[in-house]
Amino acid sequence: MFKITKRWSFVFLALALFMLPLVGCGTDSEPININFDLNQSAEGWAGGFTDLPVDYEQDSYELDFGYTDSPLGGKALMISSMNRSDDIFMYIKKQLTAADGLSPNTTYLVTIKVKFASNAPAGAVGIGGPPGEAVFVKVGASAIEPVPVNDNDFYVLSVDKGSQSEGGYNAIVVGNVAKEVNDDFETYEIKELTNADNPIAVTTDADGNMWIFAGTDSGFEGLTTLYYTEVEVSLIETQDTPAGK
Repeated sequence: MFKITKRWSFVFLALALFMLPLVGCGTDSEPININFDLNQSAEGWAGGFTDLPVDYEQDSYELDFGYTDSPLGGKALMISSMNRSDDIFMYIKKQLTAADGLSPNTTYLVTIKVKFASNAPAGAVGIGGPPGEAVFVKVGASAIEPVPVNDNDFYVLSVDKGSQSEGGYNAIVVGNVAKEVNDDFETYEIKELTNADNPIAVTTDADGNMWIFAGTDSGFEGLTTLYYTEVEVSLIETQDTPAGK
């Protein structure tokens, strides 16, 4: 008969202590992956603009948003503005719901990957900043809908996106709109950016809803026109609660 000596008791205890952290460290929930192919449909995405006067003149700011032909073929969500305020934030947004697999009052780590067509060359000179590197791309998520809010006759976003090159509580800076190949303004090319290395923790509301958005915070005092062609979203349930919640 096998006899448990003090030596073997020590071995078993060591193995038990080693295995203990592994118990319960996994999760039964699978990641929720959603792909929005904007070449096929607008998929219910909407557009918006903030960081400009409430009484702005359309002829001056040239705000434009719509589902239209892409300069690279196919369809895309086009959004455009002339940055007269030296701070315009133009964005697209979409609500995710329980129908997408989300659970009520649940915290998720959210990763967003965006693909868009830009004509801004790298290293170009522009008023206020370069047309590529000074137009900062952000992705964000929140249980609250991102909408323009009147703050002393100035539109600001209802969630914290940060300012210019800085992110906020609800948004991460993932890059800029500068192209990587062509050095002219005539040619559009696709750029892909993601916050995969820095997911955003968001808790859904009581109905299992959250909003995701992507946009540009611009320091370039000129016209920026982008064509969003695809958005990929990944949500992983976590037990961690976002700070301040």
